[in-house]
Amino acid sequence: MGAVALIAFGGLAVAWVFFRLPGTPDEPASAYYGVSKVIAIGLVTMGCTLLGRRRTRAAATKETKEREHA
Repeated sequence: MGAVALIAFGGLAVAWVFFRLPGTPDEPASAYYGVSKVIAIGLVTMGCTLLGRRRTRAAATKETKEREHA
């Protein structure tokens, strides 16, 4: 859930910078850089979580198959 929140917050921040709402820095490149880091962290966190779940399921499936054949 945290990874999804980071990605959503990053998307909201991009829109904020794009429309130059109050609080946007004078140089938008620095704002886009910071926002891209937040989105990247969210994507990496989500990817690691999904890979971990996939590995756990694969191990559980393999263990179940081994019990059936034993």
